[in-house]
Amino acid sequence: MNKVNPLLAVCAVLAAFGGATSSLCAQGLIWNLPEDGTWIRYEGTYKQVEIRPDSAEGNLNIEWIRHLTLKSVGRETAEYEGKEVPCRWIEIKVQTGKPSETGIDSGRIGERVNPRIYKVLIPEAAVTGKLRDEQNIPVAFLPIVRGYKKIGDNDPEEIRTKVLHVYPSICLIRHFEELKPDPNGPEDPDVGIGPVTATKYTGKFTLESPTVRSVHETQLWVSKQVPFGLARWTVKIHQERKATNEPRSAFRPAVEVEVSMKAQETGTNAKSELAVP
Repeated sequence: MNKVNPLLAVCAVLAAFGGATSSLCAQGLIWNLPEDGTWIRYEGTYKQVEIRPDSAEGNLNIEWIRHLTLKSVGRETAEYEGKEVPCRWIEIKVQTGKPSETGIDSGRIGERVNPRIYKVLIPEAAVTGKLRDEQNIPVAFLPIVRGYKKIGDNDPEEIRTKVLHVYPSICLIRHFEELKPDPNGPEDPDVGIGPVTATKYTGKFTLESPTVRSVHETQLWVSKQVPFGLARWTVKIHQERKATNEPRSAFRPAVEVEVSMKAQETGTNAKSELAVP
């Protein structure tokens, strides 16, 4: 019998759910646009537990470190919705692996090739840092004029969609129609780029299919003092499964995922790692 990589199995389910609702908006990774040339790197951990009550070996525990870098690597005027508008090239690099002398040994995680680099041209006016627009409509995605991605040593590919889908390939931050601010007010998120003041937001929702139920809980620390606006985030996913013909009461714990990321370093000398046409 072929073994299924646990991370791939979870990502496949998450991706299937992804079509049911919007995946990312300005409340995700990008809340503001800093000066061009600015970059920020986040570091943290990805932990996953595959619950196996019938296995003699017990649960399967997986833990990796993860680096995510955001960069502003160019400005240009481009056509968007029939008008020539100021746009920004944003580059996102994701590495997942084990600690090494150089920082992270990414390479290949199962069938997941590292690093993953995404480069997108976005209208500057689309980044508002708001949950809803002037018509009180949820800001459910970040539009792109054009974009490219490079996975591992493969050649760059054009991104065919006109929106930036960060979940689940880039990170596990999803779109929430409502994020609740912490009633205690702003706090220091304890990140590696020095003292900043951030507002902590919490979001939670449940997605359910006939065979899978997934509960997502996310905390975001948002700060105007941080490039791109996000200082820190945590994600917890509790996934349950059952057979199609079983009642809802038969859902059983299957997978637990926990991600914790903090801003660790920032600078103003960003250089693109992905040459595009």
